[in-house]
Amino acid sequence: MSGLLIGGLKVAFIALLWLFIALVALVMRRDLFAVSTGVGETNVPAPTRPAPNPKRRGRTAKAPQLVVLDGAGKGDTVPLRGEIVVGRAADATLDLNDDYASGEHARFYRDEESWIVADLGSTNGTIVNGLRITRPTRVGDGDIVRIGRTNLQVVEP
Repeated sequence: MSGLLIGGLKVAFIALLWLFIALVALVMRRDLFAVSTGVGETNVPAPTRPAPNPKRRGRTAKAPQLVVLDGAGKGDTVPLRGEIVVGRAADATLDLNDDYASGEHARFYRDEESWIVADLGSTNGTIVNGLRITRPTRVGDGDIVRIGRTNLQVVEP
């Protein structure tokens, strides 16, 4: 092989290596700091009307709830009202202490028929009843939603 060909292969290899490092840094930045980078984001429709933060409202027995089944927040419940964002970020409606959850991992919202969960471009994905979802998916009473290593259950009265 000629020296020119070997030199070209070395340059191409180094360029690919730097591209890989840049992609890893981008994913880490998005996961650790919950920064919207535009990479892998899901185009999920916004809820029809804004609602107050369920964390700050009183709980009623009639409202459906999202119950944390395991992990650091085991037993925690959040009433399903308006829009619920689940993840590790401090401003998430339900903030999880789970290293495998993204900053803003998934969003629960209601349409005319039922509750819907949508993955927000998380690294590890969102799993509903054992199946990884790739688009907004309807959930109902008893459905198990796995976010990172944390299992959540939808409980309707």
